[in-house]
Amino acid sequence: MNWKNFLRRGLIAVLSVIFLLSSAIVGASVQILDGAGQYIMSNEGNHELGKKRAQQRAERDVQKKASMALKTFSQSINSELTDKEISAIINNTIKISDVKIVSVPFESEGEAGLMYRATLKAKIDTYSVYAWLKRDDNEKVNIIYKNDSLQDDIEKNEKLDEDLKEQYKNSISETEKNRILEQMKITERDFLVNQKLEEALKLDYAKDYQGAIKFYNEAIELQPYGAWLYNKRGISYDDLGQYERAIQDFNKVIQLKPNYANAYNNRGISYRHMKQYERAIQDYNKAIQLNPNDADVYYNRGLAYADLGQKERAIQDYNKSIQIDPNDADVYYNRGCAYYDLGQYEQAIQDYNKAIQLNPNFADAYFNRGLAYALLVNLNKAIADATKAIQLNPNDPNSYQFRGLCYQQLGDNAKAQADFAKAKELGWKG
Repeated sequence: MNWKNFLRRGLIAVLSVIFLLSSAIVGASVQILDGAGQYIMSNEGNHELGKKRAQQRAERDVQKKASMALKTFSQSINSELTDKEISAIINNTIKISDVKIVSVPFESEGEAGLMYRATLKAKIDTYSVYAWLKRDDNEKVNIIYKNDSLQDDIEKNEKLDEDLKEQYKNSISETEKNRILEQMKITERDFLVNQKLEEALKLDYAKDYQGAIKFYNEAIELQPYGAWLYNKRGISYDDLGQYERAIQDFNKVIQLKPNYANAYNNRGISYRHMKQYERAIQDYNKAIQLNPNDADVYYNRGLAYADLGQKERAIQDYNKSIQIDPNDADVYYNRGCAYYDLGQYEQAIQDYNKAIQLNPNFADAYFNRGLAYALLVNLNKAIADATKAIQLNPNDPNSYQFRGLCYQQLGDNAKAQADFAKAKELGWKG
């Protein structure tokens, strides 16, 4: 039947997930917070960097305050976010202004010195929570990973700087002092690299990938042998759809760090985007060899096998991914799609159920579960799922066309024609 053929074609439609913002958005507010930080200079320290370090500490101070405000707001709208999510939102959306840095003489343990004290104001908009909720789950995972990695590097750099200052103060020989000074220069360079990365990640978050690449370029100029920098820039090139340039960067990462599993995974993603599925699978194989406990790589390899029509092998990889991380809605969804393509509709429905349990606003999962119900001739449930998909994504013609076909099969021609008309209005081509 024509409607059945449509159902199978509809499976591959790409549906955007759009939240209907609740009335609580009216209560969204902007909060202005104060931050303060200080940095004690060593006699040999770079004063411009000292000022920047003082400002960085003031920013970290205000970020902690903003975290409390955002956590309270997320709870008030029944969308309590994790600490990692809140950190990612704040660090990428906070607006800093009114920075003031003053030098203050001080004395400690009988030694005189100079301290820079920074104060600033920061603006955080609670609307950023809604914007976060609308993002794709995989996108959220990448943002959190990048943010966590950078924050760890910032903390390590700060601790190393303090340790080196203490070592220098206690050193006796000139040889030892010179060695420490060289380490200090490297630490200062890494501090500047982290500042470039902060700016790049904010632009990545705003989906200004070209702007982010500019800061990655500047970071690479400072640290041309930093494999992780090429890896980050490669991801931005991939986001821009410049897959060849992304692969060039991942090649550089592998040249600098041959056992960097994430680089093989990322290069595999770019090869898959170029429809070079076999090459993608080779890279995923290497990534798994280097790190057999990364759920994402099994998931990505499963997607490539599915692209090649090898649904059983895809399911094996999805199984392994779920074994490592049982809480990823996308993996259940795609395993459900593989079962659907194999005609195993009951198993597909079970996976779509799990995907929806983990992500109640997963429009694709409702739509495809509706397809499976329809093929099992459970048209009432199919209509219910199509209706939910329309609620979540009211501008997608596929759900209207699908629901219209279901109404048509039930003999409700008035509702069917209304849905067909809406689908056509939204651009349905048939």
